[in-house]
Amino acid sequence: MTSTATRRWPWVLPILVYAAATLEMVIMVTPFAAYFYSVYTPLLHGLEASPLTAWLPQFFLPHLAHTKIAAFRYLEWLGAVLALVGLLGFVGCAIQLYYGKFIKKRLVTGGLYGRVRHPQYLMLIIGGAGFLLLWPRFFILVTFLMMLGLYYMLARFEEETIRKRYGPETDTYLARVAMFNPFRKPVESQAWRPLPRATALGIWVGVFAVSLLLAFGLRALAVSQLYAVTRADANATALAFRPLDEESMQSIISAVLETPALTTLRDADADLVLLMQINDGRSQLAHLLIDLGMKAERRRALVLSDAGWFVVVSRVLPRDAEATGSPDPFSLAATTEPLYLVNVPKAAGPTTVEKLAPELFYPGFARILF
Repeated sequence: MTSTATRRWPWVLPILVYAAATLEMVIMVTPFAAYFYSVYTPLLHGLEASPLTAWLPQFFLPHLAHTKIAAFRYLEWLGAVLALVGLLGFVGCAIQLYYGKFIKKRLVTGGLYGRVRHPQYLMLIIGGAGFLLLWPRFFILVTFLMMLGLYYMLARFEEETIRKRYGPETDTYLARVAMFNPFRKPVESQAWRPLPRATALGIWVGVFAVSLLLAFGLRALAVSQLYAVTRADANATALAFRPLDEESMQSIISAVLETPALTTLRDADADLVLLMQINDGRSQLAHLLIDLGMKAERRRALVLSDAGWFVVVSRVLPRDAEATGSPDPFSLAATTEPLYLVNVPKAAGPTTVEKLAPELFYPGFARILF
């Protein structure tokens, strides 16, 4: 007979992939970032190498930038709450389950298990949704949706196991309590039948497709509501991470373009397309440099002024080398290459420029734009 451990092993790898993906946001700001990215970055770089998968490492919700829709900022707070509820709820469910299993030695049907049959998985789903809102990559969304299907398969397997172990008592419980929906009232019925597998698969495919379409729609909405302006005559787009009026952004663009480094660069390449990410303060800049893949020791070595606008100037490149026309910096078909860090004073003072050499960054890093 196939053991439980053998039946479960195919789910271990997807679970580990999802865990590594969600832990990226924690590990990347620790001393272990270099080791983490030596393993994780090649995966994301491999996804970006193909136009068919290049969208997966990108974010579908604003992570760094404010938008004109305040609700986007609240999603991050909602994510933190859901992640905490999910983790604490999982621990509470585990305590109840293993107390009933090893102390009472009977089927657990009360408490949280009186509302849903698999509260531990439900809490993992809630926590996973929270981490998804905190770190909203398409890649994490896809792995999260895959986990939903795997949790259902695992739940079905466990129900078959306890039916064999506890007999008729299990059928009564399965009919009375919903699998994952805590809002459905318990139903007293003996006529329990599992959902047909084809129906379950159809529901999952529908949820997967609708979730992806919604994510693409949210990204398009977020991009349209960024604090951004484009200087068409200079092929330059400026993105402010905090609310900033168009006049101020145009002034910053002019100050950056007038520096000798940018003048020389533009003279050498008439088709150059630039993205300027405007940061208000060193803390915000440090966050951006982390998300652009700058190595921690190189970031700490930067000598920065105490005030002014910190502008990261990047070259915008099409992912497809054969593409024609100017690439849109916010398109999923474009990528960026950091070139300079420019400090533009808010009052009187000189504008300073520091070159951002490629060796300052992790190679093949999937850079976050907004």
